[in-house]
Amino acid sequence: MQQALRRLIYFENPTRYQWLIYFGFFALLHVPAVLHHEGVNAYLLYANSLLKGHISLEADNYDFLDMIFYNGKHYLPYPPFPSLVLLPFAAIFGPNVNTIFIALICSCANLYLLYRILQRLEISKAIKSLLIPAFFFGTGYWYVLVTSHHVYQFAHIIATTLVLLCINEILGKQRWWLVGILIGCSFLTRQFTLFYGVFALGYLYYISKDNLDGTFYRKAISLCGAIGVFVGLYLGYNYVRFGQPLNAGYNYIDYAGILKDRVATYGVFSPKYFWFNFYSLFFKGFTIVMSGADQMRIVDVDLWGTSLTAASPFLIASVKANWPKQLLWFAWITILIMLCGILFYHNNGFSQVNCMRFTLDFLPLLFVLTALGADKIPLWLLRIMVVYACILNVAAFIIHYMAK
Repeated sequence: MQQALRRLIYFENPTRYQWLIYFGFFALLHVPAVLHHEGVNAYLLYANSLLKGHISLEADNYDFLDMIFYNGKHYLPYPPFPSLVLLPFAAIFGPNVNTIFIALICSCANLYLLYRILQRLEISKAIKSLLIPAFFFGTGYWYVLVTSHHVYQFAHIIATTLVLLCINEILGKQRWWLVGILIGCSFLTRQFTLFYGVFALGYLYYISKDNLDGTFYRKAISLCGAIGVFVGLYLGYNYVRFGQPLNAGYNYIDYAGILKDRVATYGVFSPKYFWFNFYSLFFKGFTIVMSGADQMRIVDVDLWGTSLTAASPFLIASVKANWPKQLLWFAWITILIMLCGILFYHNNGFSQVNCMRFTLDFLPLLFVLTALGADKIPLWLLRIMVVYACILNVAAFIIHYMAK
């Protein structure tokens, strides 16, 4: 019995029956979130519109802040792939699809994919047993999963699944046309994940650098060509809706509150946002909002979020990653490109609980680097950081949902 339990804890060559135990436990843990599903996800609304042959939204009796109104029609400004994922479910169940349940299914797939990636990287079982729960329960992933009835969070889950599939393919079978398709689909979910193409092309170059013959160029063309098809589709999609290929519709959003003031003054992207976002990403601590005359009544957690370093300190192991120098360069350049997009954006991810949810765009690749550097940190310290991150998430959720 003890040996079987040990194998489960350390993910020692799990059998299909052990995977059923993992998936069952993970699903059982999230039953309250699935049952708490409320409202209609805008991606589901759009999926139902697509089934009727419309690329605009049927907006009756639907209050969605980021839905835009253009030329007499309502549109969803975000990329459409999550709605395509929901199409078969919408066709069967109509508007009654539980998107948290769909996100939970994707998360079970992500659990397996993360295990496969760590196996391919030859991560030790002791570190693997810490990093798998760290990814799902010690980062912003957990928050977006339990709130994936919202449009933004559902997109994060779908994009993470696609990116993990992409990384697993790069480290595994290396079918570059498929890598390109996965990056393209991810781009049509979260735009900045397009830059995983940099890492993919860099990885292809690294493994081919001693023999840059026609095979390398054919693979590079298949990778870039597949990505280019999806970029072209997105540009065409924007042109059909707004008459401008490079206009995704964000400038038509009727923002509210402080975000409305920011965009009206500085635009959607601006260097003016740099220091606020830099502080948010790297220095902002976990904050509980108090009120009352004595400032002693807990209202909520700060919905501007918590920095990566404060919420998930184990990610610092990424700077110690032991990988060939060229691969490290390609990985960090990919992450930094996406990071720059976040630093100059008008919003840091608000509203969010104990995380910076936009960092989920590059979290899978950052997690690869974390896994490759984790053995440079004393195991007891890594364990403390992972446990701390998970407990902090639990505390944040309790405070937030009790406040609600």
